[in-house]
Amino acid sequence: MRRKRGRKPKDEIQIVINDDEQIQQIGDGPFITDLPRSVVQEILLKLPIKSILMCKIVYKTWHGVISDPEFTRMHFHLNQEEAYPMIRPWHRLRVGRTLYLVEPAENSGFDLEDHTGDDGTLKSIPWPVRMSITNCKIPLRNPEEAFKYHNKLVDYMLNRKRGAKKKHRPCINDINPLDHRYELVNSCNGLLCLAEEHNGPSVVCNPITGEFIHLPHVLKNESHKKCIGGGFGFSPKTNKYKVIRVLHEGADHPIQVVDIEIHTLGTHSWKEVGSSPFAEHMKSPIYLKGSLYWYSSLDSIASFDLDTELFQSVPPLPFQVDYLERGMGVLGESLSVCATHDNQIDVWEVEDHGAQMSWKKKVYDDIDVGRRQSWPQGLYIPLKYLTDGALLMFKRDTDALVYYHPRRNYRSILYLDLKIRGRYIEGFEVIRHIPSLMSLKDIQHDLEVLNVNSRCAEYKLPRETRGLQLKTLWW
Repeated sequence: MRRKRGRKPKDEIQIVINDDEQIQQIGDGPFITDLPRSVVQEILLKLPIKSILMCKIVYKTWHGVISDPEFTRMHFHLNQEEAYPMIRPWHRLRVGRTLYLVEPAENSGFDLEDHTGDDGTLKSIPWPVRMSITNCKIPLRNPEEAFKYHNKLVDYMLNRKRGAKKKHRPCINDINPLDHRYELVNSCNGLLCLAEEHNGPSVVCNPITGEFIHLPHVLKNESHKKCIGGGFGFSPKTNKYKVIRVLHEGADHPIQVVDIEIHTLGTHSWKEVGSSPFAEHMKSPIYLKGSLYWYSSLDSIASFDLDTELFQSVPPLPFQVDYLERGMGVLGESLSVCATHDNQIDVWEVEDHGAQMSWKKKVYDDIDVGRRQSWPQGLYIPLKYLTDGALLMFKRDTDALVYYHPRRNYRSILYLDLKIRGRYIEGFEVIRHIPSLMSLKDIQHDLEVLNVNSRCAEYKLPRETRGLQLKTLWW
């Protein structure tokens, strides 16, 4: 029976927003906005970051709960061990300022579900692997130049539409992408450190909130020095965040002087703290438990204690240099290295016994390659142990997240290929990141905090990357 126009079902509930932006309920029965603030807080704390950000713009009260510094601290405390891949599309001549945080969708996790097949063997189903992708932005270098380019392009399009005398279209070569790109350095407690090429760390940002700060500029008498290493971390003893850079001067061969400089967030300068015992380029910085770690060469790891501001010793790598590829990361609370050789994949972790540290092999497998001739060779970066004991890694040469479970009865290998919409992509870089809602102002009150959601936020630089897609391949 067709309902007459203008009539509403008897039990229909209508929601309206009044001048105070409060949601009201017209109808009978309870509504979600009637929940006590404490209950709302408990629910929000269990959601992925993407869902929390969506809830923040739905209802004024929820916005207040999520913006409360106490809530952000509780959220980080509950999730400080939940690190996820932060992905950026990469091209050596383009700008990529969009990052993608890949989390498991609600109530799914990255873990596969098991079932028993018709032949009685235990197998895994790939399709329960559901992911939530949160888009984040990092700032541009020289944003005023991007703003001027955008204005010239808008003027050109308006004049063309009005039939005015033709002017030359702004040339994309007028804006050099390399002048606007920051390099990713490392992640610490929900914050990212970004760097300018050769000058080292320049910006600290929270990609979730969009906030960022500029670090003090280098001194004029240091402009001739070149940064060969840098990193960002937290000093538990002083309760301060610190940025380190390692500089050398003179010819590359030999390197004459290698200086260490530190900037503490909240201060206005860098201070020199001595010389570095490492003269090689220090790659792939990682923060863990008050220390920074780098690869200083093919077969050694450098470590810097942010409490004492001194380099400390790390046990030599426990394998021979004939391992072709090795990637360093953090698994749980341990420094880890994933090394591959022939058909063998090993994962080693540092065990801390107080005054002594040692390496211990955690995962080992000798693969009968068969049709999988591209596996396991390549560079793997260990990212996370999953609840079912599987290991999540990033395989750099194939740009794929890899789910690997060395089980007794069968082996689960799941490739999550990273695909980008559009062109101008050569690959991806991945950082292990703990998402945080904390404001930089809550961390240090006297910081001059900026936000990427400025007038340049929506401007698209020529040939910027667009969106990320994940495609699952089951092996």
